[in-house]
Amino acid sequence: MLLIQTILPFLLLLQAHVGTFTLRQDLEKDLAKLAGTSVFISDNTSASPSVQTIVDDLQLFGVAATIDLSNIKYSQSSQGNHTIHVWAFKEGDITSLYQIETTIALDTVVTQRYLENRAPTQHRIQNRFTFHTYAVSTSAHPLRFYYMTEAEQGLLEYRIGNRQVLVNYPAKKEGLSDILPKIQDQVSLVLSNLVKK
Repeated sequence: MLLIQTILPFLLLLQAHVGTFTLRQDLEKDLAKLAGTSVFISDNTSASPSVQTIVDDLQLFGVAATIDLSNIKYSQSSQGNHTIHVWAFKEGDITSLYQIETTIALDTVVTQRYLENRAPTQHRIQNRFTFHTYAVSTSAHPLRFYYMTEAEQGLLEYRIGNRQVLVNYPAKKEGLSDILPKIQDQVSLVLSNLVKK
């Protein structure tokens, strides 16, 4: 109950209209999912991370989600499965906001091997994934904030400076473990190219 009481004021903060920047909607969806699911959290800066620390951290992303983007230079492009949205600021501490939408259909066969003397089995995985990745560049740090979520699964990873938090769910969307490392590598490459411009 305490977690819900903490989340509700944060959700009210996010009510400002932000146009096509969909971080606000993803934060609301992910916070609601975290409130109702037990998750395993890996945090490279804490020995005892909790959902409460995630909620506290996501308030920083909430600030980015409420920035008025109506008079900011906007561009859109595509690379493979990625649709890239960029908002560039002429002045201020924030230099750019990035939103990368990645849609991919997975159709693969995996071979499952067993420790005991059972024959390997093959399993076909067919699933569709929609990833949203957000990043904030500041004048002091090219990728100060980073946030990745999947439409059905929820929050997967976020970074604030050098701090990295990974979220694992007890019930994973089928095929997520197979596709996620590839998507993370692709998105990292896209972002590194964007911040060099």
